Amino acid sequence: MLLYVFRFKEVHQCCPAYQPGVWSPEMAKDMNIVLIGYGNMGHEIESIAQQRGHSVIATFFVDEPLPPATSDFFKKNTIDCCIDFSSADAVRHNAETCSTLKIPLVEGTTGWHQQKEEILEIVRKNGGTFVYGNNFSVGAQMFFRIIRDAVELMNGFSEYDAAIHETHHTKKKDAPSGTALTLAQMILARLKRKNTIKALTDLTPLQPNELSVSSSRLGSVFGTHSVMFHSPADEIELIHRAHNRSGFAAGAVLAAELTKEFPGIFSFEELVFEKSFNH
Repeated sequence: MLLYVFRFKEVHQCCPAYQPGVWSPEMAKDMNIVLIGYGNMGHEIESIAQQRGHSVIATFFVDEPLPPATSDFFKKNTIDCCIDFSSADAVRHNAETCSTLKIPLVEGTTGWHQQKEEILEIVRKNGGTFVYGNNFSVGAQMFFRIIRDAVELMNGFSEYDAAIHETHHTKKKDAPSGTALTLAQMILARLKRKNTIKALTDLTPLQPNELSVSSSRLGSVFGTHSVMFHSPADEIELIHRAHNRSGFAAGAVLAAELTKEFPGIFSFEELVFEKSFNH
């Protein structure tokens, strides 16, 4: 685990020195990147991409979306990757357009996962490259793995209940967050005594088989996720707290770089931990 932390710091600080035989940022120099969504996250991604030697050649917005695959824009520009942090409603169009043109797409938008299988099938049929995830922070991905191990331990101790709480800024549109739902699905898949999610908006008494997932919206909080295990004797709380957007943005740029070496359809976790650093 410390090896992953070390490598993440190298990437974030734009250092090229990876161990021989392991993927390195040097393999993905001078990329032409298109940003879909140019809010706070888009600006952060642009800054980090430029620090890493890449060019952001165009930006698109919710009200000025990515043009269709037949447009002159794609004929006139060489594009190595698109990164999307725009709107859930735009994901299908962006995935279809990019996969048709064989342009890799890093999809960081949340709220579209009810369409996930349909969209992945479109990309698959077009032979595209698509990296998706509810959280592009490498630290958060390590947090997921820690939670998995903790849940496996809890299976042997039925006195411990489990719950999730997430806090984000007041402008966040969806609740619970995509990361909280990812954590919830991870817990349900491993904790035998839980089989359904119960959001805080449901005020009926919590049943033993239900996993409580609650949300707060507060100020400018970038994102805090807490998983709690409570027993009559004590409580264990595991927390991932994002200090700013840089971790998410660096992860998105890292994913774009990795698409040059690893084409296909991957979750961000698969691409980072199962492909690149084990290559």
